[in-house]
Amino acid sequence: MKKISSLEYNSLAWFTMRASLVGITMTMVITVAKQDSWLCGVLGIIIGAIPVAVFIALRNFNDNMNISQITEYAFGKFGKIISIILIIGAFIFVQTIFSDLVYFIRSQFLYKTSSIIIAIVFIIPLIYGLLKGLNTFAKTSLILFYVIIFTILFITFGLLGGINLDNLKPMFTAKPTSLLYGSIMVVGYNVLPLFLLLAIPKCRIENYKIGKSVLFYILAILAVINAVFLTISVYGVNLSLLFEYPEFQLLKKVAIGEVIGKLESILSMEWIVAFFILILVGLYFITTMIKETFKLKEKTNKGVIVAVCLLLLIINPYIFTMNGEANDALKGPILIMVYIIFFFIPLFILAAACIKAFLQSKWRRKQSSPQSKL
Repeated sequence: MKKISSLEYNSLAWFTMRASLVGITMTMVITVAKQDSWLCGVLGIIIGAIPVAVFIALRNFNDNMNISQITEYAFGKFGKIISIILIIGAFIFVQTIFSDLVYFIRSQFLYKTSSIIIAIVFIIPLIYGLLKGLNTFAKTSLILFYVIIFTILFITFGLLGGINLDNLKPMFTAKPTSLLYGSIMVVGYNVLPLFLLLAIPKCRIENYKIGKSVLFYILAILAVINAVFLTISVYGVNLSLLFEYPEFQLLKKVAIGEVIGKLESILSMEWIVAFFILILVGLYFITTMIKETFKLKEKTNKGVIVAVCLLLLIINPYIFTMNGEANDALKGPILIMVYIIFFFIPLFILAAACIKAFLQSKWRRKQSSPQSKL
């Protein structure tokens, strides 16, 4: 198998951590922590170090194993049940993100267009990207990453003139419980989806370095903090909460020199690209897990990809027809599910795999000792 570069891999990680900001993290964090919502991102970096450490440990457990193979190694036949739970949980998460993307496009751009039509428009390139394989969409992700970094810098500099620090006052008034809850949301939706990348074994990543991954993790969460900070400082809490997508409305304030307004449609491509990459990574995880769990032959690859994507398309019209419904679910049931699927189960897998590896190593040393030979 061809390898992907570490930069390509980390660009996938960047989009995976950034995508859920739109329509999910931003609104919920502002609702909970008000003008101190940016602090939730700061706490999120600290709290998020725990799941990132688990993620890195699983990544380094065995260079030739992905998460499905590590699960099978740790639990044997019982591992298939755990893998099925992971597949179902990941599918629910991807379905939620896909529904959020379709609703965002429909509500902000194509309000007269059917959600089904919009979903089909995105499903086709998703199927194409999965069929082309990891190497192709990883290269595409890296190219888009460079474009998006330029876009973020353009947005940031374009909003400097609109920042009003008085909108952040009074500071440090949010309750500790509110800040903790907000940071848990940031970690849940902007850090834990990294788990989806464990479908890629370490041996497929060229020159993988832990330091680079940690750096991209910090930069991605700092970008989330930056977006929240700009939204609050430009619009204030009350106005931000009035908007369905405050981060999208923020783009209308971007101004560089004499270039003012009417840029939001172009600049919002940043969010759409992040959504798309996260969904693509999620579908790659699901299809890879299905093939590994049920030992399917390579010739069934196309059938699995098409079937999963069609299921995503069929279910979409019945998921969160209104943004309010999504917010209620995202604050409770789905947030709990994300922590179970993307943190607690991986932690359980890591512990079981490490214990088994330790016991096997101990047994081999015992068998190779001189006394055992006698």
